[in-house]
Amino acid sequence: MDEKDGDLRVVQIDDAGIGSPVGGAAIGAYEVESTAFKYGMIDVEYFQDGKYSGKQYQKRTVEIIDNLFREMDVAKETYRIEICTGHIFDNVRTWLNEEGFAWKPVKIENPLQFFIEDAFSDYLVSIGVPERIRQVEVGRDQFMYLFNWVKEDPETRVRYCKTSGNKWKTKWSQRLYDKHRVRTH
Repeated sequence: MDEKDGDLRVVQIDDAGIGSPVGGAAIGAYEVESTAFKYGMIDVEYFQDGKYSGKQYQKRTVEIIDNLFREMDVAKETYRIEICTGHIFDNVRTWLNEEGFAWKPVKIENPLQFFIEDAFSDYLVSIGVPERIRQVEVGRDQFMYLFNWVKEDPETRVRYCKTSGNKWKTKWSQRLYDKHRVRTH
């Protein structure tokens, strides 16, 4: 980092929902000094057969970041970018270099992590997931809660699922129609 970089304002970039079986992903930008937060959504279709194989979700992520930066007046001359290390941002890092931004990979924490996860929860509720999702711990618990939500009505809800991954095809899609197992001892 140059001495000059210390004078730059900071924008952080993070995502939520990439590991969720339901929904697309939320991509957010947070301006640290002003606490301004904006986000955009990558539609679930980018994680279904067709668009997924060409990694079009990564191209869409660049478009979202570009739009957010325009909305927030983020310029390379006045901002340094701190970006999550997730693979969804691979093309964004290339784009930041091409655009001449100073940036570094970081582990994103609160408040941005809270804001972007809350935005993704808002999306989930908007498609019919019960409000309770807001209290379910992100990770395995949330994954299983969402999977079980789909399982309650797979004919209607599978359209909201990320169906392109190997795990979906070899494991989860087959479990949608399994009856609940009851342990006898």
